[in-house]
Amino acid sequence: MARSCFKIGIWLPAILICIFITSAAYAKEKDINICSLVSAEQLAGIYKKKLFPTEQRRSCFWSEEPGTMAYLQIGYHKYKKDLREYFHKELPSHVKLVKIKDLGDDGLYGITGDHLEVVVIKKKKLVLKSSVTFLDIEPNSEQHKQLWDIYRTILKEL
Repeated sequence: MARSCFKIGIWLPAILICIFITSAAYAKEKDINICSLVSAEQLAGIYKKKLFPTEQRRSCFWSEEPGTMAYLQIGYHKYKKDLREYFHKELPSHVKLVKIKDLGDDGLYGITGDHLEVVVIKKKKLVLKSSVTFLDIEPNSEQHKQLWDIYRTILKEL
């Protein structure tokens, strides 16, 4: 009897530590509601019409009418591939990639013609991916700066 109590006494702390570590890891990987992090005022700064959010697991998209075509989409997932791989291997001549230096740990965004298209930002072990194709945001515009503020808000939570 004393021997089995001794064995339990050795294993119990180890089991409790495993439970604590697992709980802490789970808490870090919980889903973040992207829609709730972006305000109507922020959206008004990047698009002329009101946009309605549709929540999805680890992402949100905004459209002019609830549930219709997305004008803005933002989501996140675990980092598994190089950021360059989020874009076509061979880009057409009218598309260029720009390195992001002021958000996250690393990032790229695509410009088609004179407008931002796809944005990918790495932060630690996660990647934020966003499509802004239909917002007609020009690089270095006020809309571009406000879009970056939206990403900063979300990146703080990742």
